Amino acid sequence: GIHDRLVKEVPLPRYLGYLLFFPTISAGPIDRFRRWSTDWAAVRTRQELVADLDAGVHQIFTGLLLKFILGALVQAYWMDRVSEGRDLLSVVSYMYAYSAFLFFDFAGYSALAVGVSRFFGIRTPANFNQPYLAINIADFWNRWHISLSTWFRDQVYSRIVLAATKGKWFASRYTASYIGFTATFLLMGVWHGFRSYYLLYGVYHAILLCSHSALSRRLRKRWPAFVATRGWRLLGQFVTIQCVCFGFLLFSGHLHRESPGRGNCKSPVAMERPSHCSVAPVPRSAEPPAAEIPGKGLTR
Repeated sequence: GIHDRLVKEVPLPRYLGYLLFFPTISAGPIDRFRRWSTDWAAVRTRQELVADLDAGVHQIFTGLLLKFILGALVQAYWMDRVSEGRDLLSVVSYMYAYSAFLFFDFAGYSALAVGVSRFFGIRTPANFNQPYLAINIADFWNRWHISLSTWFRDQVYSRIVLAATKGKWFASRYTASYIGFTATFLLMGVWHGFRSYYLLYGVYHAILLCSHSALSRRLRKRWPAFVATRGWRLLGQFVTIQCVCFGFLLFSGHLHRESPGRGNCKSPVAMERPSHCSVAPVPRSAEPPAAEIPGKGLTR
């Protein structure tokens, strides 16, 4: 950014265009002004224009498939049907359904935004890279809402670690990293809202990342050959997806519902109340914040 002296000048018309670029203004993916500005100023050849149109159409159809077909099917035939159950099996089923719906819905929206951006010659960065195949929690955050996690890494985590290292705040350099993780994900939780389940979601992921950092160092040091095996990677994928889905269950507010049909019922994208929500009116002051997808809504 400007404070890092990576951006030398910010022409007002171009900066306003960057802020108001409609494909990504509501929920990302988050682009950087320097990269966006380079694309905007470039003059495309005929071949580049055709390539952008082809890639844009492909992304748009991918987004339509993910969001309006797969996501809608998961919501209608799985998530809504188990949302009222309070027994353990129903809650576990809802956890996986909600996690699947989040991916299809948000990845679909992001693909649509990327596709429309290509029509204007803007190569908005991809936001997802098979996140549910991550081999550990750090790998997951390198695959899920990539533009947001990168923004938090650069603007919050890295600055805390750098300041702590330069100032020698802690005896161990790992302590600075743990503080950075905690501050970053607490901020991410607070950004979604001040409800307890958003804060709990942030604390939960901070604990996961700190634990992974400490445990992986010990395992690589003690059993380096075992950590490199395919079996270990498969185990890591299995454990990671369980931890991630449980985190989304916390984020959904499903566990905080006072009774069946009440709670965090807003649709993550359309902000409309889906069919599984209670018919009893909920006071406006008690409704959850608009942003219902982890990281969705921060565009700049």
